[in-house]
Amino acid sequence: MKKRAKLGIIANEFFDPTISRIGGFGMLSRQISRCAESLVDFPLSVQLFHGAPPPGATLPRRVYGRPLHRPRGNWRGEKYTLLFSGARPDVWLSVDYRPNYEYFLLMFQSAPLIMWVQDPKTPEDWERISTCRVPGSEYAEPQGLGFIDCTPLSKLVESRIALGARTIFSVPSSFLIQKIESTYNVAPESVATLCYPMEPLPRSYSKAETPVVTFLGRLDPQKRPWIAAEIAARMPDVRFQFMGKSHFSGPGSWSPQGLPPNIEVLGHLDGRVKAERLGASWIMLNTSIHEGLPISFVEGLQNQAPIVSCVDPEGVVSRFGHYVGEFRGGGMESVPAFVSALRSLIESDAKRLAAGQAGQRWAAENHSQSKFASQLSSLLMGLG
Repeated sequence: MKKRAKLGIIANEFFDPTISRIGGFGMLSRQISRCAESLVDFPLSVQLFHGAPPPGATLPRRVYGRPLHRPRGNWRGEKYTLLFSGARPDVWLSVDYRPNYEYFLLMFQSAPLIMWVQDPKTPEDWERISTCRVPGSEYAEPQGLGFIDCTPLSKLVESRIALGARTIFSVPSSFLIQKIESTYNVAPESVATLCYPMEPLPRSYSKAETPVVTFLGRLDPQKRPWIAAEIAARMPDVRFQFMGKSHFSGPGSWSPQGLPPNIEVLGHLDGRVKAERLGASWIMLNTSIHEGLPISFVEGLQNQAPIVSCVDPEGVVSRFGHYVGEFRGGGMESVPAFVSALRSLIESDAKRLAAGQAGQRWAAENHSQSKFASQLSSLLMGLG
């Protein structure tokens, strides 16, 4: 690859509330941007491509200090290819796949593609997700949980093969490999590992003197924050902090209203304030109906906060916290199990500290900027 090659990162979220909703894909786009340009073996310049900006949105020209490109009409017209010719990437890195990514991926499909699988949803996953209902809005479809058909990726890969363009599949966790074929209709011969480029903690923050449970994630139906609210209501002696915001309104959405007084709704946090809040946490709480390997799990474990959850990707929760079992639908019947699990960790300092310390070691060993840089360099080297 040539010197200062252009890495095109394509995603449908960016970690900027003025651009898109805030989630794990967006956080990864920022982390990759910061880490990729530090590669010694393959100097890169990063350009960002938005797969699906909100209709009528006016996007900034740059984000994270890098150029941000958005769709501008029908790409099939030659004038649009010329319009983006200066942004032509030498290699793509796709934060998972969405059909709307193809606006750019087909425009410049001769560039090698690193397909970074993040949240593959199999037919079984979609069946479970379809049971979700928002309390008080049971007759409305939960917003943000509509079916996304990712099988068109197979056609894209086939067309790339015909052009002689390389497509490399990668995952941050090996348990995701088994979901690739049924999600994307592609059976890759091999799958590489590309971990999360977690930034080192800015400093060590002290744990709160009294119990603090953190809910870190969007306050949207997939995360089922109403379960966390009911858990807090049954644990009035414990402080809960919700770090995230709702991105929907109306039927099929949830808003943080009428909450018990022991919940502090912090909204979207970043930087030092977020680090301080995570550092003070005793336990991370996750009530989602579905997850891949959420980056929030790694953030919590970086801060020695064991996880209590009803999903257990890679067995991370079973190893470094408490897995309460699967609960479908609205999930309110899970509340007693969550309360019991949280109590067991709060009341046993030894158990909680051991889980947190082991989780922190796992996070440091498996997800870091240095490891991501090494793995990405290896992938680029394989592209020739």
